[in-house]
Amino acid sequence: MKICIFGAGGVGAYYGARLLSVGAKVTFVARGEHLRAMQKNGLHVKHPSFEFFQNVDACDMQELGKKDVREFDAVIILVKAMYTSEVGLFLKQWCKDSYPYIISLQNGVENEEELSLHVNPKKLIGGLSVKIGAHIVAPGVVEAVGESRTILGAWEENEEAKEFLDSFKKLLETAEFPVLISEDIRLELWKKLIINNGVNAICALLERKTGEVVHDKKLSQIVLGLMRETANAARGVGVHVSTEDVEAMFDVIKGFDSIKPSMLVDRENGRVMELEEICGVVIRNCQKQGLDAPYTKTISYLLEFLTNSNPSSSG
Repeated sequence: MKICIFGAGGVGAYYGARLLSVGAKVTFVARGEHLRAMQKNGLHVKHPSFEFFQNVDACDMQELGKKDVREFDAVIILVKAMYTSEVGLFLKQWCKDSYPYIISLQNGVENEEELSLHVNPKKLIGGLSVKIGAHIVAPGVVEAVGESRTILGAWEENEEAKEFLDSFKKLLETAEFPVLISEDIRLELWKKLIINNGVNAICALLERKTGEVVHDKKLSQIVLGLMRETANAARGVGVHVSTEDVEAMFDVIKGFDSIKPSMLVDRENGRVMELEEICGVVIRNCQKQGLDAPYTKTISYLLEFLTNSNPSSSG
């Protein structure tokens, strides 16, 4: 199987390296110093149970556009959620009438809907990865921890997508990724957002790892409040997550490895954070129901102020 990793940052590089190690053909799409380092020196991925260091096929988006799309069986999207529209427009032009499967493993709950405006929704796979922390520590060098449990599901159920998911699941499992195929990927995406909104922004605000926050007696109550607000937002779009589900998920994340979530890493490196895509979507969907989201608003607004991010349009 030939795979394009579109967004070969920490998580993308880790997935691609694992897939290469079991015989898949992989093209990495990246930019800047990280791309140049991969092209010149190869890709180095370090994980407690896996190490990879070899030359790889790496290019930018413009160079990918010159390749024949029919070479690829799947494109895994791992760019930041604020760039999904740009990637969707590129895919619409590049894929034309010959779509490979498009798999989103991004943060947020709106990426698949955006991508479905540009690509064949029957070839679109929603997905997420949990229990993984992977970051670029130097150009061309990635450090990762966690098992990277992967959940996938067809955006529009059809027999061809089911067959593809069966074969892709086998490939991922060969590469030692635990995989679940879901019949309700929208629910799974919102469950991940509940966790993300619970810990991502507050860790970035406090500049602390997840474990320090969820195990603190007082801060853990804020995390739980953030998670409950996300469940309220989900119900506004027809996705039901019960109070009991939220509390069970909170218990689960207390058992996760303590990691630096993506927003904290972005803040440390002066990069734009996915505030709108993680916090903003919660605020917006609560407001549509006449509900407030005070925990999410407070954390988000403080973080915007401290980092001079673009103010959220959520009001």
